[in-house]
Amino acid sequence: MSRYHRVRKTPVVLLSATFCWSLAAALNGNPPEQVQSLTDVICGGRPRSQCEVELDVPEACATDGLGTDPSCPIVFFLHGSGGTNNWFAKTSGVHDANMIGVYPQGEGGWNTGPKTTNNCHWSDYDCTDDPDEGDLIASIIEHIRSLGGTGNVYAYGNSNGAALAHRLASNGGAQLPIKGIIVSVTQLLSSPERSGPGSLNYNQPSSTRGTPPVSILSIMGDADGLIPYDGGSSSVFNGDDSFQLMPAMDSMDVWASHNGCTGSFQNSQHSTDTGDGTATKFDYTSGCPDGIYVEHYAIHGGGHGAGGAAVDGAKIDVLGFVSKVEVHLLRPHLAQHYTPT
Repeated sequence: MSRYHRVRKTPVVLLSATFCWSLAAALNGNPPEQVQSLTDVICGGRPRSQCEVELDVPEACATDGLGTDPSCPIVFFLHGSGGTNNWFAKTSGVHDANMIGVYPQGEGGWNTGPKTTNNCHWSDYDCTDDPDEGDLIASIIEHIRSLGGTGNVYAYGNSNGAALAHRLASNGGAQLPIKGIIVSVTQLLSSPERSGPGSLNYNQPSSTRGTPPVSILSIMGDADGLIPYDGGSSSVFNGDDSFQLMPAMDSMDVWASHNGCTGSFQNSQHSTDTGDGTATKFDYTSGCPDGIYVEHYAIHGGGHGAGGAAVDGAKIDVLGFVSKVEVHLLRPHLAQHYTPT
């Protein structure tokens, strides 16, 4: 064999090996409603009997050589207390929006407050016998990154899921690089400062800890009998008065201030199919740094189901809000998915 052939053969072998490795570590696409499972990868060794993690990747977001955009946004969908992740694959809309969906299952909900099923007191941060939600979500993000998914991370949650979304954003940083949250019928806690296992367990954002700015879309009913719009205690905390909710508008003010916004807002009136038929939108965005959105809908007379309210004939567009944030993060091709509200 000539020297020429020897030189030519070696690169071919190396390229083939590299290609096989990239496939093995790829973020593969899946058809709609045929989600992939990360359960075996993520759930092992955790104090979780119900743990399940579903991954939903449109072909356009794959990194296996077939996709076109490995930096597609990554959106976590977080169910409420007693809820399930079973329906997100059918309802999330990530395939139409070209975004990656992540659907984890909590232990009858998320460990964001005192739970009767916990083994440790909420102030035992070294506890390894109760679910560590921050570590769970951080591990999922780390795994998706290892498969080549480089997109910005967002979280949408309802009720207890919204409480977790607030907490993830409050602990934002290298492990939890949260760019935006969409939160339904829950606000920030005013106390305690921390609760539950691990280090990613702070309940309010802090520039001192290095929490990055985060865009937020919030919707709440101002007649919610379970999570009071005006703040205070709630029956979800099982009588532990250490857990106090901020008034909803104070919670928005905290996020606005943390994000470097002026705190001023514009309000507008809207119709809704919930409560007394009216809603007010409070929009802080004009006073915020470019690319940061802070918006809140108050559904007047709305209860704990106000997150599903239609405002001016349409439900709150979760992925539309993600698209709006992404547009201002130099991803203009996503603008087609956002209809201004």
